[in-house]
Amino acid sequence: MMATITIERENCISCGMCWDTCPEVYEQNAADAKSQILSHLQLAQNPAEGSVVEDLEDCARAGADACPVSIISVV
Repeated sequence: MMATITIERENCISCGMCWDTCPEVYEQNAADAKSQILSHLQLAQNPAEGSVVEDLEDCARAGADACPVSIISVV
C-alpha cells in the first residue's frame, strides 16, 4: 500500500524539521531552500507531491508531524 505526501511548499519556513526527522523522504531544495520530497519519490517530478511504500510511511508521518507550520500531509 502506498501513502501520498503533499507539501504546501509556498508556506514552508525552511526550518529543516521534516528532513532532519526523515531524510529518507524529505530534503531541502537547493534552489529555494524549502522542503521537498526526494526526487525518486516525487510524482510527475513535482517536488511538492510524492508517494512512499508502507515501509517509509511511519517516517514520512514523523517528518510531517515535526513540521511546526503543519504544511505536510500524508494520506
